[in-house]
Amino acid sequence: MEENIIIQDVEKERYASFSFIPWWDQEKIKKSRILVVGAGALGNEVLKNLALIGIGDIFIIDYDKIVNADLTRSVLYRQEDEGKDKASIASERVRQINPDVRVQYLHGDVVWDIGLGLFRRMDVIIGCVDNREARLSINQACWKVNKPWIDGGIDVLNGVVSVFIPGQGACYECTLTDLDYKILGAKYSCPLLRYSDLVSGKVPTTPTTAAIIAGLQVQETLKLIHKMDVPSGKGIIYNGFTYESYLVEYAEKKNCLSHERYQPIIEITQDSSITFRQLLDIANDYLGEGAHLELDRDLIWKLECKGCEYQKLLLRVLGKVTLEQGSCPECNQPCHLEMKHIITREDEEVLDITIAQTGLPDLYVITVRNGEEVCYLELSGDEAKIFHLCGCG
Repeated sequence: MEENIIIQDVEKERYASFSFIPWWDQEKIKKSRILVVGAGALGNEVLKNLALIGIGDIFIIDYDKIVNADLTRSVLYRQEDEGKDKASIASERVRQINPDVRVQYLHGDVVWDIGLGLFRRMDVIIGCVDNREARLSINQACWKVNKPWIDGGIDVLNGVVSVFIPGQGACYECTLTDLDYKILGAKYSCPLLRYSDLVSGKVPTTPTTAAIIAGLQVQETLKLIHKMDVPSGKGIIYNGFTYESYLVEYAEKKNCLSHERYQPIIEITQDSSITFRQLLDIANDYLGEGAHLELDRDLIWKLECKGCEYQKLLLRVLGKVTLEQGSCPECNQPCHLEMKHIITREDEEVLDITIAQTGLPDLYVITVRNGEEVCYLELSGDEAKIFHLCGCG
């Protein structure tokens, strides 16, 4: 039986031209939620395309500011935007392209500033980043909450688009080599503290390649939204010098550290103002007396300088502390770090500290364990704060 195609008035209806496509479902697109990580050259093209097709809810995250050089490759930015947050300006321009789209943004780092609860609320995540650390973080988050993501990379006239669906073939970490892990480690100093002035290496790009790769990313997003077959654990390699493209299949690694699933995730009404003591009380309600909390990232408990006998109780997430902040004020040498990621009733120094005070993000999901029993608590009370602009929570 042939499917009926309803042709809309192309002079009056914004999405009328799409109605000529037999499988196109504008209602599905309108109901979709897409997270775009990175609002540079690639992210600009992705966001433009998402706005044009009428994606219902878009969430943008980027920690960078607009510089003059961005204007040669970023369609959403203007001369007067120099010095402003990329995520903020990109969201404004998306609304100008299509007022139907509800768009929210966060000026922050995907590695440290987004809780798993945000990933859980998305249908597809699109990566438009230029470094391995961000890609690895996106990959791990998507696996934990079982969400597909589409990675894009560009280098002059070359590019690659890879789709990763948890449980279907290789993930991004499966593709990493020993050299990749060494490069990842180079972002940190010897004692694992961040250099605050270390700039990620910028890859030379052209707006033409960005447009091609972004087009492929959004095309695969459309296929995922419409429940079409999408090659997972594979990459589309594009060579702009020879006008060639081909598909590669990544080898899946057994025991890959990214292949971890958080189940079940339980939404609780509390937000990031909750203390660890209160969280332990809730943990006991679910898994009984003796349950403890496990963080998915290290907490710097104390700083200690062996030479000067300087000590400081810090209670801050590792990635939120720079080399300068973690150095001895007397000799300026990096301090020894005492770190924790497990919180119990015995850790009295931290029990009355809130989640927010440690630098953990909103909509954070914390692991609760008691023996072999485990569950995951999401601080869902942060939802209204995260989605205050678009109402898409």
